[in-house]
Amino acid sequence: VYYLAFHGAPGSVSSLLDIVGPDRLCNAFRDFGVADCLVYFGSCSVFRGRAGQRFARDFLDASGARAVLGYTEDVDWMVSMIADLLFLQRFYAARDPWPDLARIHASVTTDFRPAQKAGLSLFLGGSPAG
Repeated sequence: VYYLAFHGAPGSVSSLLDIVGPDRLCNAFRDFGVADCLVYFGSCSVFRGRAGQRFARDFLDASGARAVLGYTEDVDWMVSMIADLLFLQRFYAARDPWPDLARIHASVTTDFRPAQKAGLSLFLGGSPAG
């Protein structure tokens, strides 16, 4: 699991020094999926709207990741921390989490409604998980 915690906007993240757009993110993770990996964007609005949805697909294609996860809405840091920890705990507690990614994601958004309101979204790649 690669966990990226930044400020976010549709298809991009930002640090104190720079905005990292979709092309740079896709290039930075190009071909990372040689081993099973999930990239978790703990950032507001990364998957919002058409730009965010396109970024999710492009990122999966470029990286080869089995899945990406993140938010479609602005999210309070405490809500994201709880949702992120719930997902990661359930992911790591599973004997084989890959076939259960959708179920794990659904359990978090069902058990912790603020995650659903924040638009916690899972996108599966073309590997065996998706």
